[in-house]
Amino acid sequence: MRRKILIAAVLLLFVSFSGSVWGAGYPERSIKVMVGFPAGGPADVIGRGILPILQEKLGQGIAITNLPGAAGATAGATVVQGTPDGYTLFMASETVSIWQVMGISKDMSVKSFIPIKLVSTAVPVLAVPPGSKFKTAQEFFAEAKANPGKLRIATAGPGTVPHACGIMAGEVLGAKFTFVPYQGGAPAIVAVMGGQVDATIEMVQSMAEAYKGGKLKILASFTNQPIPGLDIPPLGKIEPKFAPELPYGPYFGLFAPLKTPDNVVKILTDKMEEAVKDPRWIEYTDKLYLPRMNLSGAAAVKFLDDWTSKSAWLFFDNGAAKESPANFGIKKP
Repeated sequence: MRRKILIAAVLLLFVSFSGSVWGAGYPERSIKVMVGFPAGGPADVIGRGILPILQEKLGQGIAITNLPGAAGATAGATVVQGTPDGYTLFMASETVSIWQVMGISKDMSVKSFIPIKLVSTAVPVLAVPPGSKFKTAQEFFAEAKANPGKLRIATAGPGTVPHACGIMAGEVLGAKFTFVPYQGGAPAIVAVMGGQVDATIEMVQSMAEAYKGGKLKILASFTNQPIPGLDIPPLGKIEPKFAPELPYGPYFGLFAPLKTPDNVVKILTDKMEEAVKDPRWIEYTDKLYLPRMNLSGAAAVKFLDDWTSKSAWLFFDNGAAKESPANFGIKKP
């Protein structure tokens, strides 16, 4: 009996010791970061701004892999199913919050990851083709109310912020749109520039240059205040009914899978803290009109819980979600 107790104690000590040193010396090789949308989309643009700085801080290479599909869930699954050792990470966007209610994944959610650092939000804007007959957002919404379902809005896919913004617009204004899903924001923007759809709702940083070059027209931003440096009417001023719901936009951040060792999480968090304070990141975000964030740990978890609650119930209450958020323990805001 004494011998069995001794063996058990040694095994317990070994397991505890192994857990504490797993990841010691991290990072010892290059890191792969999965992005769930095509190159040029908001998640990709933000990742390519912050990750080279993180690479420098860590002293190891970071390879970005774009793996579009299922509103980012294809890339997310690759991370979740891999070894939680800090060498395969996820540059996630807000879509991770609604995978469950949209029927994309019942088992995988934002709770499947550790938020290393939330680094940015983004500002959605309503844009139309350069030759569109619509000169203002008021004209666009009036047409949508007069002819329900006639206007086609390109989105980055079901459950994305552009989709949510369109649903919100319909709910607030009593209008109805037809949503045309694309595999990411970049293809949706190409579609509106080519006149294949009547409009798109996408992030301003992805369209600012096209807007300045006259390749599309931006009618309004989903904000209550103007975007600094851009002459775009804020929707909260155009349609005061919108004001209580705004600003509304996606979040972006670096995530690790659950069970990643604590010491690895700490190293990544500390180095990301340095990266988000780096002048190069500040300059990058200012240039692209990106509101910066700096949330990790409990603060990041609370933000994600609140965002998930609001968005999941918005989709469900408007008939866009397949599953009730209540089925997954998501409280109604």
